[in-house]
Amino acid sequence: MKPLDGMSVVLASPTYGNVDPLCAKDLRVAMMSAATMGLHWAGDASPDRLGYSAARNAVAKSIRKNSPSADGIMWVDSDIRMKSDAITRLLTTVKIHNLDFVSGVYHSRKPPYLPVIYHWDSAAGWYLQCVTYPKDQITSLDACGFGFVYTSTKTINAIADSPCFTARGGWFPDTRDTGGYGEDISFCDLATGAGIQLYLDTGVQVGHTGDAKVIWEQDFRALNLTIESPEIQKMHGDGDWGKVN
Repeated sequence: MKPLDGMSVVLASPTYGNVDPLCAKDLRVAMMSAATMGLHWAGDASPDRLGYSAARNAVAKSIRKNSPSADGIMWVDSDIRMKSDAITRLLTTVKIHNLDFVSGVYHSRKPPYLPVIYHWDSAAGWYLQCVTYPKDQITSLDACGFGFVYTSTKTINAIADSPCFTARGGWFPDTRDTGGYGEDISFCDLATGAGIQLYLDTGVQVGHTGDAKVIWEQDFRALNLTIESPEIQKMHGDGDWGKVN
């Protein structure tokens, strides 16, 4: 008996432009690894070049209409790096504990690199980003980003059937420009309102690709390399530079 036998999920990995090939390779390997553990991939609903809210809503709408037999959606953002067992570990948590919503842990791309998980602060009346979290635990959660998350089909349907759902906003309304939340926190808020308990598995850690570094001459000069440097000796010597007359 394999740990994910009998489980069926749809992949959702929205892309917004060129994808880092290392991220894409990590995802492929993790998907294949999960398949060897018994997981059935029911389809790929990943949209391309849509806005965050529109992309995620398109996935949820597709599941609502076309994939009633799938247990849920495995959301993996296209800038996530992961170990080969990351999907297997997250979905094993889902299956063992019969959960409808579970997120792994990833951190913001920019300093101070806070975890992309949130708690509801009743005094502030707002979701605040967490600074700490327990190690290697499955714990309840108030909200999170959607970089590496499982949501059940039950969750998609529960939100769509709730009185707070609107056709205009869908599952992922983005109201941050009007004093509200981004699309990911809005989904979490709607799910909680529809009676879905959210969970976090802090034992599942994935990486978040930061901004690419642009290399300038000063970066090379700062290394203070010379023709005698061991690093240079292993590669190339000095050139025979002739002047242009």
